[in-house]
Amino acid sequence: MIIGLYLIYTTFHLGPRFEEKTTRGSALLDAFVFHAVTAMLLYCYALCVFVHPGTIPDKEEDPSWDYDEAEGPQPIAADLLMNMQEMKRSGDRRHCKWCLKYKPDRCHHCRVCRICILKMDHHCPWIYNCVGFRNYKYFFLLLLYTSIDCLYIVANMLPTVRAGTQPTTPFMTMFWLMFGETLAGFLGVLVVLFFGFHIYLMSKAAILGFSQYEQTGVLTVDRSKLTSC
Repeated sequence: MIIGLYLIYTTFHLGPRFEEKTTRGSALLDAFVFHAVTAMLLYCYALCVFVHPGTIPDKEEDPSWDYDEAEGPQPIAADLLMNMQEMKRSGDRRHCKWCLKYKPDRCHHCRVCRICILKMDHHCPWIYNCVGFRNYKYFFLLLLYTSIDCLYIVANMLPTVRAGTQPTTPFMTMFWLMFGETLAGFLGVLVVLFFGFHIYLMSKAAILGFSQYEQTGVLTVDRSKLTSC
């Protein structure tokens, strides 16, 4: 999909503008902006795919997270109780029955990755990875650059699409221009709405953090509110 939009934009929009001397300068500027944003998009996409979202430490790294079925769930220690928001109704620490580890706040087991993910947002099939504590920043930036790229294609290619509706325009050129404009617009609307939803979640977390600061004098932004389950 990304490759398709790239080929349509460069072949049917930038290509003809580079051939004309009157539009060559503006086409060069458009190509620079487009490729800069696209490069950042691909960079963030690669980081979303290859950066591990984070998981609970193994027993060798930190044995305090290891759950012993023979002992059963343990009560939350007093020093952890002040910083922990999620627990069982009995007051015991949450644990994963598949990984056999205690779970911190907002940690959930992903059945696709088959591990517990820290600050899990969701498992994204587009990146074939979970979005969690360590790669959420790159996922947020991916949404930002994708929104900019799609909206830039729609706005920048609109005059070419209008010119392509002339009867003298070859049918395949008209088809690909209309298809690219429609696809970019459709994806742009979806990604912008999703991006706006994540901005809302982050702003809500910041407001809660400042409210806590007014009450306790300690500024703590609750990252568990940054993303949705």
